[in-house]
Amino acid sequence: AAGQTLYHAGDTALFGDMSLIGRHGLDLALIPIGDFYTMGPADALYALDLLRPKLTVPMHYNTFPNIRVDPAAFARDAGTAGHRVRVLNPGDQIDV
Repeated sequence: AAGQTLYHAGDTALFGDMSLIGRHGLDLALIPIGDFYTMGPADALYALDLLRPKLTVPMHYNTFPNIRVDPAAFARDAGTAGHRVRVLNPGDQIDV
């Protein structure tokens, strides 16, 4: 959407400069949680503390056996930490 800021973390691990990215006032962050080729749920929670997005959508999980995680547990833990997370199923859409 016009005038909104999105951060797509790709297949990355946690890194300190995420705090610099967070200074841009992120509306949406797409964060990997698969924990094999990317950061896992624990590091993703820490990344949310650095990025401070208004909304986070977890990605890059449950497509292969070695990246099986519970996205609902991640969303619950993130919510407890004060973050807003929306888990999407294939084909789902959101308004930002």
